[in-house]
Amino acid sequence: MTTQTMTAQTFADLPPIRMETTTAANPLRSVLVTVFVLKIAIAAFLIATVSLAPPVSANAHYTTLASN
Repeated sequence: MTTQTMTAQTFADLPPIRMETTTAANPLRSVLVTVFVLKIAIAAFLIATVSLAPPVSANAHYTTLASN
């Protein structure tokens, strides 16, 4: 039979507590966000332009059908 001795850990035996460091953000993240915002703004402008276009600018054939 072997004798096992149990020793309690003391504060000196515990590893030091370290603060987690945050990694730096990707430097191109702002470019990506800017591109996405511009794409959404341009898409909204184009959709608004198409939806607000008067039907008379399409073709004379369509205006004669609409007036009947």
